[in-house]
Formats: sequence, structure tokens, C-alpha cells
Amino acid sequence: MDLQVTGAFIYFTIPIFGGINVTQTTVSFAVVTILLCCACYFLGKDLKTRPDGKQVMVEKGVMMLHNMVVETMGAHNAHWMPFIATIFLSSICGSFIGLTGFLRSATADLSCVGVWAVMVTLIIWYNNIKHNGFVNWLKGFTEPIAVMTPMNIVSEIAQPVSMMFRHFGNVAGGGVITAIIYTSLSMASTAVLNLISASGWAVSAILLVLGGVLIFLWKKNGKKLPLVFGIISAMLGLSGLLQATGILAGLPILTLGLPAVLSCYFDLFSGFVQAYVFSLLTMVYISGSLPGPEEAKTE
Repeated sequence: MDLQVTGAFIYFTIPIFGGINVTQTTVSFAVVTILLCCACYFLGKDLKTRPDGKQVMVEKGVMMLHNMVVETMGAHNAHWMPFIATIFLSSICGSFIGLTGFLRSATADLSCVGVWAVMVTLIIWYNNIKHNGFVNWLKGFTEPIAVMTPMNIVSEIAQPVSMMFRHFGNVAGGGVITAIIYTSLSMASTAVLNLISASGWAVSAILLVLGGVLIFLWKKNGKKLPLVFGIISAMLGLSGLLQATGILAGLPILTLGLPAVLSCYFDLFSGFVQAYVFSLLTMVYISGSLPGPEEAKTE
């Protein structure tokens, strides 16, 4: 099996600071940023006191995000809603943009989600130092006992690493699985069609006729099983005839449909779930460094 999995393609390099590579991820995320800015401008203009149409949908979406932030981070951290919404929408659109076919999912690049994870970690450190002081922040690594210091440091480093690999792994893994299945089906398609066409016109004709008979029986008695075998048999017979005539030479007929469905599943479902999980972890970690007024007094 000749399968190659590579990273983002480099379009060109800007000759400054030792060379800045402009990759597929750079272009994809630039497109996402432009689309989100245009969407914000379009959805945010001409607001009315009595909302209707698009404004109703926008307000419902904003309220859902606001409630999610308040429930997770507390009412005192409600001002973090724009930041969480930016990460959430950027993650979703960064994954969905791979459905275009010519742009790569931005979240399938470790550097993209890595920047988000490091940024969240720096925000957490800043808040801890701001509220507790730099010395107390360092002392926190020695709690509950000094012997735990190495484990606490590892845990602090593991937090952004876990966040980035969780998001990247699920999105990039979906692309790898789809590529493996596509390659396997291509090889199986070539083997089956070559075998049918090599057997002569008779085998292809028999399969085509058998498929027609099974489809006719399905229409007559309404059972699903003959229809499945009928369609498969008819497709193989027709493909074998077209392969023998050279019309379908080299076309991987078995790859039609399934890889596209899997790609949509990983880009849509997995992309949405991972965006939600990443945003939820961001809220939990940041809220941990910003306790409420009552918790702060207790401490």
C-alpha cells in the first residue's frame, strides 16, 4: 500500500526573520478569520430594538454562549465570553473549512491548536501571579509537600500539551483514517474490476443480468436483501463491461461515496465536539485561576 501522510503544504516563504513559511494552514486560518470578521460585521449591523429575522438567531446564539460561560466560569467571569466565543467559532470554522476540498482544516495542524493551548496557559499563569503574587505562585508548586514539586511542574506542562493533542489528534486522525480507507478501497476496486474484465464479457453480462433480476424481485416482494445484492451485482457487472471497453479504466469505483461520508463525519461531528471540549477546558482552567469574590475572601 503506497500511502503517504504529510503535513501542511508550503506555498512560499517570506524572506524575513530567517524565513516565514506560508502554509496551507496559514491560508486556511486567514480565510477563516476574514469570514468570521465579515460575518460579525454583517450580523452586527442595523440592530433593532425589536429584533426580527437574523437578529433573533444571533441573539439566541450569543445568549447560549453567555449562559455556557456563566454556568462554567461563574457570573464574575462573564466578560470572558467574547474570548471563549472566538476560540469556539475559530475552532469550528477551522475544522469545517476542510470540507471545501481545496483548503486544509486549520485544526489538523498542531501549530494552530498549540498556539491556542499555550495562549490559555499564559493567561492562567498571568492571573495566578496577578492575584497571588509571583513568590506565592512559585510556592504553589511545592504544595501539599515539597516532594511533589516535580509532579506539579510536569502537571503544569502537561495541561497545554493535553489540550493541543486532544484537539489535533481527533481532527488529524480523521483525515488519516479517511486516507487509509480510500487507498484500501482503491486497491480493492482495481483488483475486483481487473478480475471481472479479465474473465471476459460473459461474467460481466451475467452479473448485470443477475443484478437486474434481484432488483425486479425486490420490487415484486418488497424485501430489502435482494435489492442490496442486486445493486452490487448490477454495479459490478456494468463496471466490468465499462472497464473492458476502456471507459472506466483506472477509475476506483468502490471509493465512490464512503470516503466522502467519513470525511464529512470527521469534519462536522468531530470538529464540533472538539471545539466544544477545547472551549470547555479553556473555561475550566481559566476560571480556576479567577475565583469568585467569596472564594477569594475564604482564601
